[in-house]
Amino acid sequence: MSTFKKISAFAVFALFLTLFATPTASAQTTEKGVTIIELIQTPGIFTTQELNLRPGKYQFRIVNQNVDHELGFVIQKSADTGKDVSKFHVADSFASKTVKAGEAAYTGVVDLTEGDYSYVCPLNPTPHYKIKVK
Repeated sequence: MSTFKKISAFAVFALFLTLFATPTASAQTTEKGVTIIELIQTPGIFTTQELNLRPGKYQFRIVNQNVDHELGFVIQKSADTGKDVSKFHVADSFASKTVKAGEAAYTGVVDLTEGDYSYVCPLNPTPHYKIKVK
């Protein structure tokens, strides 16, 4: 195989990894200036464990995939992680309802500014996962 073909094959592979194998990937769509991000919860974890976002308006769609009890969702500033989520949360970041197995729910529209945040299911319970906005 020529050097050019080797480099081209490597470039295609690197592009594939960048687009499809990032650990922060999640389903995203944009509607009316709001980016919708789908996060799937399984027993004890979210399948997406870190998000790197730009400042802007987001709505989160939370999917209960085979968790045998109802789930929730909330975002906090990283400085508030571990504090009472009923008092220390990002406005409109709670799921609109508890999410039963096989169902989904949305948060309100959340305006994220530059900074560090975390998301968690206070009912599952899951670890606190990072959102970096820059």
